[in-house]
Amino acid sequence: MFMIPMVIMAIESDDDRAYMTELYLQHRALMLKIAWKYTKDPSEVDDIVSDSCMALIQNMDTIKKLSGSALRAYIVTTTKNKAIDFIRKKQREQNKILHMDEASLEGIAEPMSFDRKISVQQDIDMVKKAILALPERERETLRLKFFQHMNDGQIAEIMGVAENSVRRYIMRGRSHLKAALYEGGVEE
Repeated sequence: MFMIPMVIMAIESDDDRAYMTELYLQHRALMLKIAWKYTKDPSEVDDIVSDSCMALIQNMDTIKKLSGSALRAYIVTTTKNKAIDFIRKKQREQNKILHMDEASLEGIAEPMSFDRKISVQQDIDMVKKAILALPERERETLRLKFFQHMNDGQIAEIMGVAENSVRRYIMRGRSHLKAALYEGGVEE
């Protein structure tokens, strides 16, 4: 059994919620298949499908006028575009993390020996790998919390989730980072 995405369950109008639920149930397998082509991570696939549902909800007036192959094509295009957007966003986040090396070293006030600089650089590289290995939602939540200095309410608003979910993502992300950095290391 699978769950209806929360974005659909949050629709206020009973008729619109019923319409989107039926549309989702009819096209769920197709949406999952498209998302799976772009990423093999189940949580990322779910995020892409959820983002696609949100886009469909925002264009409900348009999709209600469509039927048959035109409706299917619209859903395929929307899901494909959301998958591409998701992958591009993920790549941008990875690039942000990968470019924090030199600036991080320059921010350390005391002069360091060459050996110490190499050691610090290796630590930074290990942390980067651990962060990049996190699921996308955990990585984004930690970035907003610790690099952008946002509070849980701001993060919840940006990510479109409840504050409890933000705290859960932070807790899981920190736990995963701790496990990667202190308990098992990061795979090269």
